[in-house]
Amino acid sequence: MTEAKFAIGDRVRHVSMGHHGVIVAVDTEYSSAHDKNDLSLNPSVRASPWYQVTLEDEHGKPVDTYLSEAQLDAE
Repeated sequence: MTEAKFAIGDRVRHVSMGHHGVIVAVDTEYSSAHDKNDLSLNPSVRASPWYQVTLEDEHGKPVDTYLSEAQLDAE
């Protein structure tokens, strides 16, 4: 089991999109229960920490999403 880099309440930034957000929940590994897209992922990505994050979209509106640790950077 991998230790999560971020905790609930941490401010983060989406690496590729640049959107800012806040961690609202942490899973030590991927959980399809939190993912509306039910992604097909390789085992190493599934085994990394995943986060429920509320991000601001390009219009400043909140968007809830489920992201892997690799997709996030500390703000």
